[in-house]
Amino acid sequence: MRSWQLIGKHRICIEQDVVYVVIQGDIQGDEVVTLCEELTQVQRQYGLVFDILDATAAGGMSAEARRQVGEWYRQNHLEIEIAVFGASLLLRTLFSLMTNALRMLSRNHLLMHFVATEGEAKAWVAERRDKKHATAGSR
Repeated sequence: MRSWQLIGKHRICIEQDVVYVVIQGDIQGDEVVTLCEELTQVQRQYGLVFDILDATAAGGMSAEARRQVGEWYRQNHLEIEIAVFGASLLLRTLFSLMTNALRMLSRNHLLMHFVATEGEAKAWVAERRDKKHATAGSR
């Protein structure tokens, strides 16, 4: 049974190096910064962090929230791979644009992958984890 905690109206659950996020409606700047801090804690503990993001009920992100997350990424180090499921075409487009902008503005590794279901998201994360461990082991 997953143990969920709230960040505003959104929910997160941390299971080892995977952070499950359920977005409910619009996300505010302080919520996304709090989420980034949680992700950073997981990265410190495990050396890497994956995010499985349920965007089924997600809304948008204000310009102020986008500014805050951009500022956070420029000032902090976070290497994350995100599997998003349930996102509409509009959200996939917005997430892709934001991800590309964050990659250009920061020194962080940020990879976002869109899938249809939570099962596909879990499978992608397992594949990425195996690949990262194999790459780390060959060094």
